[in-house]
Amino acid sequence: METYRTETNDFQNQTQKNEFNLPVPNSNAILTLGILSIITCCCCNGIIGIILSIIAIVLAAKSKREFNRNSDMYDERTLGKVNAGRTCAIIGLTVGLLMFVIAILVVHFALDDVSNITNSANGWDGLGY
Repeated sequence: METYRTETNDFQNQTQKNEFNLPVPNSNAILTLGILSIITCCCCNGIIGIILSIIAIVLAAKSKREFNRNSDMYDERTLGKVNAGRTCAIIGLTVGLLMFVIAILVVHFALDDVSNITNSANGWDGLGY
């Protein structure tokens, strides 16, 4: 019976400790930016997603650094939001960069095709004759 009471008291002490601790700085903003970076990576050729994910990754690094300095002051449950937002931001950055590279390749090949059509319409075959 004594063991049960000790475990219960430890749980209650941990719960009370977390109720009065502050959330990790910018945890909600990091999660929001991470999710938005995934959603917007297909818009504007990935540029918006790249920007949002870079902001989220930088904020996550600052928040983790602050949590490590004063871990007893912050609630550990909100550190999960920071980690989830950072993970979403990395996914958004990867997909956004992929979309950006694809957009550059599409524009390059489209301009190359336009150039070939224009040159063949002018009678130039690429050999100078």
